[in-house]
Amino acid sequence: MERRQNDRFAANYSAEVRYRSGMKLQLPVLDISLGGCMVDARSWSIRPGELVSVKLPGLGFQPAEVIWIEDQRAGIAFEEPLYEPTLEHLSRLAA
Repeated sequence: MERRQNDRFAANYSAEVRYRSGMKLQLPVLDISLGGCMVDARSWSIRPGELVSVKLPGLGFQPAEVIWIEDQRAGIAFEEPLYEPTLEHLSRLAA
């Protein structure tokens, strides 16, 4: 069953992810959509359901939730969807 609600775009940059404890970590973003992103989670020890804040290039921290972890990747859903122009800007960074 398909879980995605929005079109996804390949990404080629890192996101700064902040735990609720304040600890920060840089993770490679593999793809992005209006509603969330998929990151390379090989260096990450977190569980689905945990709340984090995600800082994408040129943006401030955005509240989000880890939805799934599988095959050394993690899906993160943003609390508030990105604006279309913001997503277009981020998709151009990967080109």
